[in-house]
Amino acid sequence: MLTDLQLVAIAVTGVTFVLLIMAARVLMPKKTDEIDESLQAMINGFDFALPEEVEQYRKGKAEHPTDTDKCFQLLFRRAVADIPLIRKIQSESSGIQRLKKNDILKDGSYLSYKLAEEMINEEINEVRREAEELKPGEGWPDKIFPQAVQFMNQVAEQQMAAQRKAAEAQMKAMQAAQAKAMAQAEAAEAAVKNIEAQVAATEGEENLRKRK
Repeated sequence: MLTDLQLVAIAVTGVTFVLLIMAARVLMPKKTDEIDESLQAMINGFDFALPEEVEQYRKGKAEHPTDTDKCFQLLFRRAVADIPLIRKIQSESSGIQRLKKNDILKDGSYLSYKLAEEMINEEINEVRREAEELKPGEGWPDKIFPQAVQFMNQVAEQQMAAQRKAAEAQMKAMQAAQAKAMAQAEAAEAAVKNIEAQVAATEGEENLRKRK
């Protein structure tokens, strides 16, 4: 028959074994498939198409081939529309390359990223070529995307300013409504007190008449 000390030793051994299993599960790296599934939302973001401004530019240029200013405006809009896609590719590039190097990323997912990267690079090169064709010798191949970024930043600042202004106007309207409500409440309270005073005065007069 086991002694109490032996029973305690067995229990401690069992608990230790369970803790070792739990620690191993925590410390062991996840399988590649499990990690890759968690990345699909990010990778799927590269399954995008070029913005509609690309076709709008091509159509506009075909319809107005001699109107350089109009064509350049359409090209600039195209460059602006490209910026979010360019930023996405640039921001995710180092992470994607690191995942691929560590064999965490599936070939299909990596191919999706590479196709998107090639598509954006070709789009950038085409916009630069079109800029030089429309305004040769003015340095627009190197200027069009930086100015597109500057334009987007200005638009974002204007939108933020408009939102702040709208929020301030809403706050002022709420404060005005609150002040009006408080004034109405104070007026109602004063009216109630006035009525109570009138009632009290009437009751006092009636009491005096009764005493007489």
